[in-house]
Amino acid sequence: MDSLDVIGDIHGHADALEALLGELGYAESGGAWRHPSRHAVFVGDFVDRGPRQLDAVDIVRRMRDAGTGSACMGNHEFNAIAWFEGARAHTPANRSQHSAFLDAVGEGSALHRELVGWFASLPLWLDLPALRVVHACWDPASMAVLAPLLDRYGALTTHGLGRTFDRDDPAFAAHEIVLKGPEAALPPGISFADSYGHVRHRTRIAWWDPALATFRQAAMLDRATRERLPDDPLPAAARIAQVPGKPVLFGHYWMRGEPDILTPQAACLDFSVAAGGSLAAYRHDGEPRLDRSRIAHVPFDARPAEALALA
Repeated sequence: MDSLDVIGDIHGHADALEALLGELGYAESGGAWRHPSRHAVFVGDFVDRGPRQLDAVDIVRRMRDAGTGSACMGNHEFNAIAWFEGARAHTPANRSQHSAFLDAVGEGSALHRELVGWFASLPLWLDLPALRVVHACWDPASMAVLAPLLDRYGALTTHGLGRTFDRDDPAFAAHEIVLKGPEAALPPGISFADSYGHVRHRTRIAWWDPALATFRQAAMLDRATRERLPDDPLPAAARIAQVPGKPVLFGHYWMRGEPDILTPQAACLDFSVAAGGSLAAYRHDGEPRLDRSRIAHVPFDARPAEALALA
């Protein structure tokens, strides 16, 4: 797998996925999308929000089964498992975040059980010969906690899943960082409302750049809220050790604007396709430093003839 196309969060937008795969040179053959010389890698979050939930999962699943694609688990796949198993509270707020998938699959149906089982088979991360892929954060400390709970394919065992459901277990905090990224408690008196209207007293941290060392630099908030933060150093628990060598590609963070890399060693490929943005991919051919010109993307409502070609 020297030539890889790493694809960001899909969230049920199968139209954009089909358009992007077409632009990348993949075509349907024998029941799966295939490329004559390249392999697709998906960073997770196939479900929730978009109009073609089951189609999005089916495309990824068929590619994985055919050996033309690989995939990591996203936090939305984990949430789907937790909801099905009763480990995630069945509150109206939680259901609203997951309703697109539940409505499409038929909650409690045989297909629901089948797809949740497939979600559970996904590895938490992929450590490939020239590249690292994870849904939200490549954190060696968290991965060391989770590693004994994984099967030989990198997916959580049944016992491991149970551990990650338990908030008092170190595995819970570790899987939260890998699938959702590190967070830090905001200074006293500072809060913000998220996209669902919930008041938050913690913020996600831009973990991928060690130069972002203070709350004001690293908090993933709008500019006005970030400027209210003190320029105090981040707590040690929010700092992620950077691993030299291979670059890391991930999703999760709802980036906006023209897709780009973050640093020569890190790129987020979630460019908010579920909020009118783009579905993005990075075309990796073994290079040790990422290059923005290798990013391809299509708009959220793309049709094949309207897709944006890779420069």
